[in-house]
Amino acid sequence: MAEVIKLILEHLNKPPFNKNFNMITFDKLEPLQVLQVLNDVFTYIDDKNRKDLREELPEEMATRMLKFLSLLNYRPEVTLEEFQTGIITGDRFIVQATLYWILPRVEQLKTRAYLGKYLVKIDVPEEILQDDEVEKLHEEYLEYLEQFKEVHKATEALKSHTYTTADLKKDISKMETEYEQIVKNIDRKKVKVESLENLEDMMEAVTELRKEQERQDSFKEQKLSIRASIQTADTQSNRLMHQLRELRSTSGNLTVQTLMQRLEDEYSTIKRMVESTLPHEIEQKKKSCLNKQKVVLEPAMTDDDLRKLQADERTAQSQLQNLLQEKQAREDDDRGDEKLSMFRKQATMIARKKQDMKAALDSAREQLAEAEAEVNEKKMEMKKSGIDRVLTGNEFKAYVAQIKSKGNDYKAKRSQVHMISFHEQYVQIHEVSLLRIIKRL
Repeated sequence: MAEVIKLILEHLNKPPFNKNFNMITFDKLEPLQVLQVLNDVFTYIDDKNRKDLREELPEEMATRMLKFLSLLNYRPEVTLEEFQTGIITGDRFIVQATLYWILPRVEQLKTRAYLGKYLVKIDVPEEILQDDEVEKLHEEYLEYLEQFKEVHKATEALKSHTYTTADLKKDISKMETEYEQIVKNIDRKKVKVESLENLEDMMEAVTELRKEQERQDSFKEQKLSIRASIQTADTQSNRLMHQLRELRSTSGNLTVQTLMQRLEDEYSTIKRMVESTLPHEIEQKKKSCLNKQKVVLEPAMTDDDLRKLQADERTAQSQLQNLLQEKQAREDDDRGDEKLSMFRKQATMIARKKQDMKAALDSAREQLAEAEAEVNEKKMEMKKSGIDRVLTGNEFKAYVAQIKSKGNDYKAKRSQVHMISFHEQYVQIHEVSLLRIIKRL
C-alpha cells in the first residue's frame, strides 16, 4: 500500500497538478478533500468535470464520476454498488486505487476522453431505422465517424513527425538527384526507341492500350458502384418486404373497401377536429389567458382605492344634481316660449345624459358593493388565519428579505449537516478498518 501511495504522490506533485503532498499531509486529508483531488485529475483529463464538490450533491457526483470512468474504460476491482458507495463516502482505498490506475496513463486517457465524446455511437432502435430518411441520416452519421477517425489518425501522424530544415534540404537534394536520373533514363529510352522502324505504329498501339486500360478502370469503378447500389436496393427491398409482412399479419381479413372506409372515417374525424373543435378550443384558451393576464396585471384593491371610488361616486352625484337643477331652471324660463325649442332639445340631450350617468352610477355602486364585500371576505379570512393586517410594500419587501436570509441560513446549515455526515461516515469506515486490523493482530 505504501508503494501505491508513493506512486500517487509522485504523479500528483509533478506538473500539471503540483499538489506538494507528502505521506503525512495526504493521509490527513478528509474524505471530501480526497474526492476533490480525484476530481481535479478528472478536470485535467476533461474540463467538463470542473466542479466544487461542496456545492454538488453526493448522488450527482457519484453518477458523474462513474459515467466518466466508464468512458475511460476503467474496471474497478469491487462491485459497482460498493464502488458507488465508496465514491459517495470518500472511501480512501477506492479513491487511491482509482488514482493509481489513472495517473500513470493520464495523457492516454486525455486522448481517450476527447475521442469518446465523438466516437461513442448513438444506439438507434430498429423500428426507427425502418424510416428511409432516418436510415440515410444514420448512414451519414457513421460515415462521418469514420472520416473523423481517419482525420484524427492523420493529425496524430503529423504531430509525431517533426521535420527540421536539414531534413528538408536532404529530401530536396535527394529528389533532385532522382529527377536527374529519371531524365537521363528517358533520354536513353528515346535513343533506343527512335532507332526502331515502325515507331509510329507502336506509339499508336501504346496510346490505344492506355485508352483501353483507362476504360477498363472506369468499367471497374462502374461495376463497384452498381454493386453498391444493388446492395442498397436489396436492403430497402428486404425492409419493405418485412413491413409488408407485418402489415399483412396485422390486417387479418381486412379488404380494400373496409380499409378505405376506415381511412375515410379517420380523415373525416381529424378534419372535423381541425376545422371546428380545435379552433373553438384555441379561442377559448386565448380568451381565458387574456382574462387571467388582466387579473394578474391589475393591482390589489386597498382602502385607498375604496375611498377613491367613493369620492368619484360623490362627485358624480353632485354633477347629476347640478344638471337636474339646470334643466329645471331652463324649463321654467322657457315655458310658454316656442322660440326656445333649441334649448328644449338640449334639455332632452341632458336628460339622456342623465339617464346614462344614472346607469353608470348604478354600475359603480354595484362594483363598489362587490369590492366592499370582497374586502370584508378577505378581512374575515385574514382574521381566521391569524393575520391582523395587510402588509404594505416596504413591509412585504422586508418580509421577502427575511425569507431569503432564512433560506441562506438553511443552505449553510444543510452544507454543515452534509460535512458532518461525511465526517461520521469517515469515522465509521476508519473504525471498521481499525477493528479489522485488531482482529488480524
